[in-house]
Amino acid sequence: MSAGDFPEDLSSVELIGGRELRFHTEVFSKLTYLHFVRIFNVPKVLVQEHTFANMSSSRKVRFEFEGGSSLVLEGRSWKNVAGEISVSISRFSQVTIQAQAFSGLFDLTVSQVAKFELLEDAFFIERPPRYSKEFKVESIILDQVKLENLERKTFYSSAHQVKIRNSHIKTVRTDAFNAISLAQVTIENTTIDKVEHGAFSGRTILHTLTLDRVILHELESGAVLSGTTHLNIHHSGFGTLQPGTFNVTVAIASISDNTFNRLLSRAMILKQWDRLSIYNNTFKKLDPYAFSSEGLISKTAPIINFSKNNLYDHPTNAFDFQVNNELNSSIGYNFFHFKCRCDMAIPLKAMIKPYSLSEMLFRNGLCDVDHSLSKCFDLPEGFYNILNFTERICSVNEVILCEEIQRDAAIPPQLPGISSAVDTMFENNVGRERKILGSIFIIVLCAMVVMMILSAVMWIGRNGYCTKARIFLLPSTNSYISCITRFFSGSGMTPTGSAHSISRLSIHEYAELQRKIGEAKEEEEIPLEDKATQTLPEELTQELLQSLQEKLNDPENYSEARNMIEHLYDLIKVEESCNKNYKDSASINLDDLDKENENVYDVIVPKKKTISREKKETVSTGTRAPSPDKLLPYTVYGETKKLQPAVCDYMEPKDRQVHTYTELPNRTPGPTSVVCDYGEPTDTRVHFYTELPAKIKMANRPLPSKPIDGGQSMS
Repeated sequence: MSAGDFPEDLSSVELIGGRELRFHTEVFSKLTYLHFVRIFNVPKVLVQEHTFANMSSSRKVRFEFEGGSSLVLEGRSWKNVAGEISVSISRFSQVTIQAQAFSGLFDLTVSQVAKFELLEDAFFIERPPRYSKEFKVESIILDQVKLENLERKTFYSSAHQVKIRNSHIKTVRTDAFNAISLAQVTIENTTIDKVEHGAFSGRTILHTLTLDRVILHELESGAVLSGTTHLNIHHSGFGTLQPGTFNVTVAIASISDNTFNRLLSRAMILKQWDRLSIYNNTFKKLDPYAFSSEGLISKTAPIINFSKNNLYDHPTNAFDFQVNNELNSSIGYNFFHFKCRCDMAIPLKAMIKPYSLSEMLFRNGLCDVDHSLSKCFDLPEGFYNILNFTERICSVNEVILCEEIQRDAAIPPQLPGISSAVDTMFENNVGRERKILGSIFIIVLCAMVVMMILSAVMWIGRNGYCTKARIFLLPSTNSYISCITRFFSGSGMTPTGSAHSISRLSIHEYAELQRKIGEAKEEEEIPLEDKATQTLPEELTQELLQSLQEKLNDPENYSEARNMIEHLYDLIKVEESCNKNYKDSASINLDDLDKENENVYDVIVPKKKTISREKKETVSTGTRAPSPDKLLPYTVYGETKKLQPAVCDYMEPKDRQVHTYTELPNRTPGPTSVVCDYGEPTDTRVHFYTELPAKIKMANRPLPSKPIDGGQSMS
């Protein structure tokens, strides 16, 4: 693309897509109002030398390069620009920035680049012509990039902020940070494999140098030489620090929460410091004079804090903070990872200078009390104050022989205050508390399991699954065959009514319940009375007869009224027979009546077991006239008194007067093995009920002869 492709009054340019983009020289030289350029999702972008040279726009122009595989910014791509430029590069597979690519750069942000290459003098920024004084870059941010090398003079121009984060750098070359002034250099959450000598040049003045969550594997001697006002090293890990790795003049230094594998002699040389804090660091191996101070000149007393550090050895003069005047010091608890012994005072006091610090280090230091010392001297296992250990143990025992005594003793002595071998597992407080918590957890878990089991058993019993399981697991032979027959006979059927929803197990359970109720009823003694000899009360009045007449006129109650009239007629005939002393002919056998009026349709209940007992005698009292509550048809009375039919007998529904049902076909039911056996009708696929033979139909049964005189008198 060339300058003629864009109108002169254009203010923004956006290029999207394509395969490759190349610009001719001075492509935006005529765009006076340009302030925004965006190149999006172009796989290959090549910005050649002088592509954006001589830009006439006096505004700050924003350039955005986003999404692509390759981006190359050749040297002097922006040259002699009228205003400032802001550049953003993101989501590229490979980006290359050559020497002196930018002119008038205000800020640069590079993020999410898999391979980022910065050549020598990459950030050598040319000052715009309209800036008469020194020009400074506002910020250079490298985020989530992978750099092979930070070459010499990469950061050659002054900048307010340089930040490298979430990145990986293989090598930082000598004089990579070579600017006269870098206000703030921050490296965070980044891994650096190697830092060469003079990477932070001695000619550079840093206001703040911050290393946060940085892993530095190898640092050569003299890697950091830049003078700085604030040196902050936090949450970082260092390999081996060579002599003079940090040789800086610093005002305030804060070193905390770091891990140092090894510090050789004079690895950290801090000059002219005013405040120094070494807090919560781990020093695995220290050489003499690992930390050193030189030429400290201060009008006020320097402040030092040395607390909560983990020290694995104690070389002589490892921390040399010797100053010309007194220190305002704070030496807190420091952990020495070696076994407590009685000869610790001299080496610990010689570990740090000046003497005032060594005495405080000894008083506040903590040594390790292992299991053997804890058992021998009844001390808490873990870290123990060195001064207290010396005064308590070493003042009594010049030499500790606890290990030898335990080694020679075949059986631990059973003395008061000394635990036996069986109880040693309970001596550790942490282990004991852990076991107590574990026991409580197991008890609670077992209780919950027991409650769940009991709840399940109660639920199973409440829903009758115990009885169902017993019947299912221990059936009789005929019941088992019957169940299989019903299963195969109904396997191809489509359910058409509520008859198919009856469960076999529900029938068994119901039959067993009815059998128990029947047995309970048989044991009750029911007094008998002669209905034919009851006194006629005064309630049998004209109103009652009028009600009976209304029932005769009502089609729905006509049958009931007629039966009552016929029954009244029979009772009157009985009364006449009794008056003539025909007692034998007037006797009524209720059992025979039950047989005559037995209905094949009835509620399905199990049959009662007949118990042979003598028929009770009845006593006749009164005027031998029936009471109105006994004026019921014999059929109704017989139904309430007769034996209950078996489960396998299919009875007439109670709503037969309302609905129309077809009668069952005439079939001879087979013998049943148990009461609970239920024989499913064979014609369930067609009808629920079928027609009975004519000889047993209710309509064909003979009715009693109509009364002659009595009927006329009742009407």
